[in-house]
Amino acid sequence: MSSILTNASALSALQSLTQTQSALQTTENQVSTGLAVSSAADNASYWSIATQLTSDSGVITAANSALTQSQSVLDTASSAISSIITTINSIQTALTQAVEPNADITNINTTLASLGSQLTDAVNGASFNGLNLLNGSQTAALNFVAGFNATTNGGTFNSIGFTAQALTATGSTTTTAQEPSITDAATINQITSLASNSATLAYGTNVITATAGTAGSVVIQSEALDGTITSTTYTAVDGNGNGTTLADAASLQVSTSTTTGAGLLTQSAGGSSFDLTNLNVTSATASNALTATEQALTAVTNYAATIGATQDRITNASNLNSQLTTNYSTGVAGLVDANMNTASTQLQALQTQEQLGIQSLSIANQNSQLILKLFS
Repeated sequence: MSSILTNASALSALQSLTQTQSALQTTENQVSTGLAVSSAADNASYWSIATQLTSDSGVITAANSALTQSQSVLDTASSAISSIITTINSIQTALTQAVEPNADITNINTTLASLGSQLTDAVNGASFNGLNLLNGSQTAALNFVAGFNATTNGGTFNSIGFTAQALTATGSTTTTAQEPSITDAATINQITSLASNSATLAYGTNVITATAGTAGSVVIQSEALDGTITSTTYTAVDGNGNGTTLADAASLQVSTSTTTGAGLLTQSAGGSSFDLTNLNVTSATASNALTATEQALTAVTNYAATIGATQDRITNASNLNSQLTTNYSTGVAGLVDANMNTASTQLQALQTQEQLGIQSLSIANQNSQLILKLFS
């Protein structure tokens, strides 16, 4: 049936042309932006995942920037310690000469004073952006940001812990803290079973003092390489919170007292304390000073090893973060990037289809003019 109101052929051609032009617009957008998914409307799932990955990648990149600064702080301290170790070796040489009979103690002390100043300069100069890991100014533990654990609910940061040790200190300070009580029976039995000893407090050797009677307690003293002394007191109490014997303890109250030392460069030997930054020896004290210097060298070397291990962790974390950002970029590209080979082929095909659709619509519209011949 021919109708002047409805041209079925033209409507069909128009619908086909509209679909072609819509597909052509999508393909042209892919070619111009390089993205197959440029908004949530294109593919909500892929767009959401890609957005989250892009955000995570930005956080990890920021963490890597922080790691670069952290590495610089440790590099500065490591370089200073290398200089300090060289100076300590020179001090050992001078003290070895002082032990010899008929040694020129006056000139040796002049040399020791100069070397001590070199130690002080190296310690005080080991500062990066105001942070010095050698002079005792950094008392709190450091947590270097190392990475980011992305989760569906956000994520958490990784950190690398580091505790600075003082090579020099201006004086000792004492702090006391009350710790949570111990209620575990096995732990209580382990502590209350400790017996007193007669050891001399030193690095690696703890002093234990157990007090019997109705106010039983156990005190454990330990000394760090830098001379810091920590005393932990365990006091026995019964179920009502009253003092009792160690054997009848229902719980242990815990108190910790910490006295900071004079730094790694101050060590004790032969009952005397020797500060390598301010040495002045005699023939009688040179041998003990040499022993103290060897102890200081061990302490500084151990601290250098700790710094080096932390540097390795930071380097590994930085490498991992770089790999993660690369993986994230690759993943995002796989989700939202357009395949330009496919897009270019589709573009040419759709442009041809559009031309044919226009011609089809033109032909369909011309068919309506044939109705006029019925009335001629």
